[in-house]
Amino acid sequence: MIDFIRYRLFDQMQKKILTFDDHTTQQFINLDYELNKIGVNLNQIDRKINTYDVYQYSTSDRKVFNQVLKGLQNCVSVLKQNSDRIF
Repeated sequence: MIDFIRYRLFDQMQKKILTFDDHTTQQFINLDYELNKIGVNLNQIDRKINTYDVYQYSTSDRKVFNQVLKGLQNCVSVLKQNSDRIF
């Protein structure tokens, strides 16, 4: 994290080249896909909420929020498993 901050502030960071085995690479591809789906779901809910002056969350909204939470927890788990090789 500190390397990223230094790079952004001083433009002095050397590029890191990360290599992963096929299984880990596939995990990151799946992670990217899941994060994209989560973003789409959140944008749909946001659009729905902002359409009305007063909006009550429905049961389907709660289900989507629970799916988003589970997806984010899965993404965090994958990142934790590989964080020692990334940072």
